Amino acid sequence: MLLYKHQILATRHMPPWRTMVWLKFIEMVLQTRPKALYRTFLHPDRGLRHAMRWYSQMGRRVWPHEILEFLRDTPKQNGPPLHAFWGAPQDAEENSMLSSRERTDPASAPVKAAGVQPP
Repeated sequence: MLLYKHQILATRHMPPWRTMVWLKFIEMVLQTRPKALYRTFLHPDRGLRHAMRWYSQMGRRVWPHEILEFLRDTPKQNGPPLHAFWGAPQDAEENSMLSSRERTDPASAPVKAAGVQPP
């Protein structure tokens, strides 16, 4: 069961500790890129430099808490399945990519949203 940052889905092929290590590694790699380090310490804009240093300080304070929380929490062996947690799929309600005319026609919206072309 993955408990990192509010995620509750089980990971079938990777233990939770490995997921946590990979996530922390990714965060570290992103924060130590040359461009990120330049922005944090050498950027000519004083306000941006201050903001980036503040963000880095917050990250350094959050890391130990996240790791301790991960070590303290015990994974739940029988959590709810995805459909029980999120509810039924809403594929038929998805119409963000439809034109305004298609949205007003209730017969075409579920067909278009599901990716099926009408006959």
